[in-house]
Parts: sequence; structure tokens; C-alpha cells
Amino acid sequence: MTSLVVVVVAGVTWLSVYRQQQNFYNELEQQAEILLNTLSVTVRDSLYKLDADFMEEIMEQLGEDKVLAAGRIYDKEGRIVADAYGQDVLVYNIEPDPFGERLLKSDETIFEWESTQLIAGKAVIIGRKRLGAVSVGLSKAPLNQKVSTVRNQGLYVAIVAATAGTFLALLISRSITEPLMEMTKATKRFASGDLTQKMEISTGDELAVLAASFNSMTDQLRELIHSIEDRVEDLHKSEAKNRALLNAIPDLIFWFSREGDFLYYKPSRKDEFSWSSNELIDKKVSEILPESAAQQYLQYIDEALETGDIIIFEYEWFLDEKLHYFEARIVASGKNEVLAIVRDITESKLANKELLEAKEAAEAANVAKSLFLANMSHELRTPLNAIIGYSDLLKEESQDLGYEDFIPDLDQIKTSGLHLLAIIQDILDISKLESGQMTLYEEEFDIHTFINEVQSIVQPLILKNNNSFEICCHSEIGTIFTDRTKLKQILLNLLSNASKFTKEGIITLKVVREEHIGHNGNGSNTLAIEGKDLDDQVLNQIIFSVTDTGIGMTKQIAEKIFQPFIQGDYSTTKKYGGTGLGLSICQKFCEMMGGRITVESSEGIGSTFTVNLPTVVTLQPENILSSELS
Repeated sequence: MTSLVVVVVAGVTWLSVYRQQQNFYNELEQQAEILLNTLSVTVRDSLYKLDADFMEEIMEQLGEDKVLAAGRIYDKEGRIVADAYGQDVLVYNIEPDPFGERLLKSDETIFEWESTQLIAGKAVIIGRKRLGAVSVGLSKAPLNQKVSTVRNQGLYVAIVAATAGTFLALLISRSITEPLMEMTKATKRFASGDLTQKMEISTGDELAVLAASFNSMTDQLRELIHSIEDRVEDLHKSEAKNRALLNAIPDLIFWFSREGDFLYYKPSRKDEFSWSSNELIDKKVSEILPESAAQQYLQYIDEALETGDIIIFEYEWFLDEKLHYFEARIVASGKNEVLAIVRDITESKLANKELLEAKEAAEAANVAKSLFLANMSHELRTPLNAIIGYSDLLKEESQDLGYEDFIPDLDQIKTSGLHLLAIIQDILDISKLESGQMTLYEEEFDIHTFINEVQSIVQPLILKNNNSFEICCHSEIGTIFTDRTKLKQILLNLLSNASKFTKEGIITLKVVREEHIGHNGNGSNTLAIEGKDLDDQVLNQIIFSVTDTGIGMTKQIAEKIFQPFIQGDYSTTKKYGGTGLGLSICQKFCEMMGGRITVESSEGIGSTFTVNLPTVVTLQPENILSSELS
């Protein structure tokens, strides 16, 4: 405390003296600034007229009066034209003075502190013209005298304050040390085991509060010891319960140290092993388990202790000439101990293996089914085409022979045959898609002409339910390079569905070209469409959208409408018919051609199906393979 008092007093004194000294320096600079401003105004006209006699007279007067320690006047070249302590300086100083040149170049007052004086100077300016400069020198003797006086006063005050502080610190320390010595004796007796020790301090300060706290602590400690004794008994009971709980677990349980030593062993209910607890305790895991399993245990013991997580792993072990699979769960049960719960999962492993084999067999059967359907579809199309052809011939002969009653039946035969042929064609397409036998036949064709062909085919079907058909397609929309047949099949399917589910409504086919190109962060071209970045292949694209005002769909139905054999619901299938393969085929065709198909629908309002296709098809890897095989 004494050292702290001395240091604080000395620091405060030094800071006070330093600040007073700085104030004296600032005052001297202010005096020099006032003299410079006065002298600058006085000699301004003389510098303008270069009246050297007047300027010499002023400076000589200042020198005789001892107002300045130094003083000079400079012309616009920086030469000395008058000096308070020199005469005829212009005759002998034809070269510019360096300090005068500095003053002429500066817009501010320049101060230079020397050992015995302060030199200050500034330029004399009228408007923007520099007429010259003036400088003065003020002696530091009065300043040093003031600083010395303040320093002596500070030292006197510091000595008095340090003496008083030291005396006070010694007085306070004595009032503290005696109670501290008493507290030290009491704590030593307390450390030796005497919990009845009390501190008797009546100083009425913080030490008395500390002593009271110490006495209270000893009372609480005595109570805590009695409580611990009770808890130890409870802990023994809890340990017995935990052991009973472990015994109730049907799995095998190991307790390991960090080094892999067995600390505890409990057999499983199956009792696959004939070990006893004495055989395993203090043995290494590498002495009991196979080498690969032992290495896994040692690795995951360290990991469980480091991370505190439950580690689950599997290992194999040949027992009684039979391969067994085990699953182990390791969890830290202390700083250097882990608990391992081991279960024989051989039966579940074998069951999973059988399930995988059954899955592979089912997939193989599905491929065989697709191939069978593809082949059978070819076999069914030939007789169906014959039936349709013969119905046309019989219709022509009936018309020629006048058997008009036969014509409606023959039309029904042809219609049913065509409907069955369309169903078989859908089955054939979906089978080819599933078996990877579908190929693309790309060609370049004019989109506007293509749309006119689609219109001529679908127009009668649309008019059947008294619907109106609108087409939005610019005549100069250009060409596309893709599979013409599959694109036509997609549009005919979408327009057919729209006309089937719309009555006395409007069906719209809109075709637009999208060609805006941007750049992504990787240097490739991208375009943001509906908030998504697309690559170059999708950037240059044609967008076909089919909109109707029909029955629409719910959100749940729209999410699964592209799945094979899926339609709106049972009532829709019963009322409107169909196989539910058309939209699935459309989706597969779009993906093969590098595009996509989406739907937006509201129940009772209508639906919009949108097909995005690149202007030039790039085959996907699986399509390239199937194309090469074909």
C-alpha cells in the first residue's frame, strides 16, 4: 500500500507539472503569434513598396527595446531585408535565407523550439500575393523560470502527500494484520480436522464479516459430512439397482478401460459364450476377441471417450464353425471407462440378405415383365391392324351394296379397334421406356408448320365437346431440332386430355421461344427462369403450354399425376376412361429430349401443362447408350 501511494502521488505530480509546462509553451507560442500578426500588418506596405529603411528602423527599435531575442523581415525572394540585431543586411545577404524560403512556401505559422529561444515566422500575404515574410524570436528564460517554480512546488506537495499516505497505510495495515494472524491460526486448526473451531473477531469491518462466514461454513460442513454419510448409503442402494438393471438387459455387456482391459462382463440371455467373469477381468480385448474385432473395439473406445457420443459398429466372428454377426454399442461411462452392449444380429443379417435377394428377383421379374409386354404388344398390334383394315373394307362394300344398317356396327368395330390399339401403343411405349429400348430420331423442322399439323389432327376431337381452340404461335418462331414424332405425341396427348376433361370451354396452345443468356459464377452461361438457374442447353428453349378451363385437379392429385397408371381418382377413371399412362409417357419423352413437363391446376378452374424443350436435343448418357445399341 505504501508503494502504491508513492507511485500514485509521483505520477499525479509529474502529470500536473507536465501539463503546466505545456500550458507555458502554448502561452509563449501565442505571444509569438500576436507579435507576428502585429509586425506583419506594420510592414505590409513597406514590403509592397520595398521600403528597406522603414523596415530597418522598426527592427532596430525592437532590438534596442529588447522586446525580441531575434527578429527578421524577408522579401518575396526569401532574402533578409531587416534584422533586429544587424544592419545593412540586404547588402550582405543577396542569397535567399532557407528559413525565409520555408515561411514563403507555408500558409501557416512555423514554430521552431531552440535551446534558448522560440523562433516563429509567417508569410505576409495580401490577397493571393506573397509580399515577403517576418520572423521573431522570444527568449525561453522567463519560461524556464516558471517551469522551475512549478516543479519545485510539485515536489513539495508530492513529498507531503507521500508521507501522509505512508503513515495512513501503516496504520491501516496494522489493524488488518492482527485479525489475519488470528484467522490463520484458526484455519490451520480447521485443516487439521478440528471442525469445532471458531473465529472470534470483533473489528466490525470486512474481516469480522469474513470470520462470521467462516464460522457459518464450518457449521454447514459438519452438516454436509453427515449428509454425505447418508448419501453413501443411498449410493450403495443405487448401485445395487443399477446392477439389477444391467442384469435385466438381455444383451451381452462388456466394461472396458481406455487401454482395452475387461473390467466387467455380463453374459446375454442366449449365453453364446461359456466365459466366466474371472476369466475376462483384467484381460486385454485382443486376448479374447479376433484381431479385426479387437482393433475395432480399441479404435471406437478412444473415439467414444474423446467425443462422448454413442458409437455403433458391426463385426464378424466364426463360432462353432459358423459365421456370426455382432452389433456393438459403445458409450463412455467415465473419464477412462466405456460400456459396450453387444447383440448377436446374425438372424437379422440373414433376413436382410434374403430380402435383398428377393428385391433383386422382383426387379428382374419387372424387367422380364416389361420385355414381355413389349413383345406381346407387337404381337397384338398386327391382328388389330387387320381388324381395323377389314372393318374399313366391309364398310366400303356395305356402302356400295346399300347395306346401310351394317355401317354403324362397322364404325363401332373400327372405333373399338383404334381405342384398343392406342392402349396397346401406350403399353408398348411404357415398356420400352422401362426396359431402356426407346430411342430418339432427331430432325430439324419448322415449329409453325408443325403446330398447324397438330391443329388439323386434334381439331375434331376438341369440337366434340363444343370447345373452342386458340393457338398463340408466331409465324417466325423458327425451327427446333428434336424427335418430331415424340413431340407430336406429347402435344396430342395433352390436347386430347384437355378436350376430354373440358366441356364448352376454351383450350389454348401457346408456343414461345426463350433465348436470353446470362453468366453464372463458374463462367458458363445461365438464365434465371422462375427463380432457377438453367444451363445453356435449357436457355435456348421452346416452351409449349396447353391450358384448359376444364375440371382441374387438387394439389394432391397434381403431385402424382405423372406416375404410371395414375389418374385423378376412381370416379374420374370411371367417367372419362383411359389407362393413366399418357402423362407418364410424356414425362419420360421430355426427359429423354433434355426437357421437362410441369403442371399447374386448380380444381373447378382448369389446368396448364407446360413443356420446356431445348432447341437442340442433347442426349442423356442412358439415351446415348440405348441409341448406340439400337
